[in-house]
Amino acid sequence: MRSLYYRRRTDRARGTAANSPTMKGIVSILLLMTMSGPAGAGEDRIDLVSADKDHIRHIKRISAVPVVNEKYEYYEVRANNEKDLRCQLTDHGCRWNDGKKYDSVTSWYVTWDYGYNRTPRGCSAEAFKATVDITFRFPKWVRTDDAPQAMVDKWDAYMKSLVMHENGHRDMAVSAAAELYREVASLRPAPSCADIDREVKLLCRERMEQLNQDQKEYDATTVHGAAQGAKFP
Repeated sequence: MRSLYYRRRTDRARGTAANSPTMKGIVSILLLMTMSGPAGAGEDRIDLVSADKDHIRHIKRISAVPVVNEKYEYYEVRANNEKDLRCQLTDHGCRWNDGKKYDSVTSWYVTWDYGYNRTPRGCSAEAFKATVDITFRFPKWVRTDDAPQAMVDKWDAYMKSLVMHENGHRDMAVSAAAELYREVASLRPAPSCADIDREVKLLCRERMEQLNQDQKEYDATTVHGAAQGAKFP
């Protein structure tokens, strides 16, 4: 998952969102931060034009897309009529920390690592790498051969919309991780590596807080997926 060579600095942010036809989107962000020891910066005078060129090269070197790992989990529901199937979803759905159950849950775990590039101009974040681990949990209808075709069609349309809604939550987490690349890459060298740690820590916290807000707004706009068709029966 991580580059061993550059595993000097690790921050983590955990986020989860629960979504169903009537579900309430929930996002929980946990930041675990560590600080590295300071490193002195040189006091040499620098040429501003040269420094800008170095900074551009630094941005090109540090920028990349996040690594995304996806995992799917399922729970089974069994019924041959819509009412009973709805009860199965309610009974066997995903229990959340609010005590409620939801039809599906998407969780993400974002980790980021970077090393240091120490020069006479100061300390920069080097080889920033973000990894997004996504876990989806969906219902799986174990249907029988005599299941009504109308019910099969309704379920298939519901699942298609449910997956689309959950993918929206995933895409926002991935976009937030990608934005971290751009923001870290734009940082100028700091006087010490402890200073660059503080700047990266602030950027990561702000990005995760924005992700939290974006997820809530997404659920509000889509009525937690119902407006996208994620509603059964």
